[in-house]
Amino acid sequence: MTSDLARKAYEFAQELQSTLNATICRDVRIKAVQRPLDAVPVFTVGSGLSRSNLSQPTGFPVRIDNKKPRLWMNLSYQVHLDREARYLTVHKSYCGIFSDEELETCLCHFDYEREKDKYTSAHVQVHGHSPALEALNPPGKEKRPLEKLHFPVGGRRFRPSLEDIIEFLVCEDLAEARPDWKRVVEEGRDRFQRNQLRAAMRRNTAIVEEFMREQEKQS
Repeated sequence: MTSDLARKAYEFAQELQSTLNATICRDVRIKAVQRPLDAVPVFTVGSGLSRSNLSQPTGFPVRIDNKKPRLWMNLSYQVHLDREARYLTVHKSYCGIFSDEELETCLCHFDYEREKDKYTSAHVQVHGHSPALEALNPPGKEKRPLEKLHFPVGGRRFRPSLEDIIEFLVCEDLAEARPDWKRVVEEGRDRFQRNQLRAAMRRNTAIVEEFMREQEKQS
């Protein structure tokens, strides 16, 4: 099972790497390494992973040329096989957008954690100042800054993909893109959405059967 997981995790890492280098990056290397000490085999996928760094991906510059980068990204996934040991499943993911190489000044980060207890499993957290939040914070309680709010984004199945984040960065003039970036984004997003739809269908076969019966009645 571990060998099958390793192959799928490697293929996933290569897909992420190809997408980044075909759109807003150059020479980014994304690796998949097995996390140590996990009872169930889990691979971490991200940049900067090695035998001496098995679980903490590092940031990389977002640029398509030799110019000094304005933006840095930190990308991290934890993946394993589903309960049938057939399909690759993302257990956790993180994509942080920063203005510095040290990853100290954050614009926002997109997070996903399967079966998260308190907050919606897929959410975005935005760093900044919000007078509205200051006014809305309950009296007598801790005054939360904006980055402590978890804004829901699409739920478990249809959360933002890497392609959505790339499109956001390009359309908001935060990153320069290669000429063919739109095609790459659209094709990658279509793959992601098809995979998520297929996963939803596998877990909800009764709904699929109901839909097919309704289609037969209408035909």
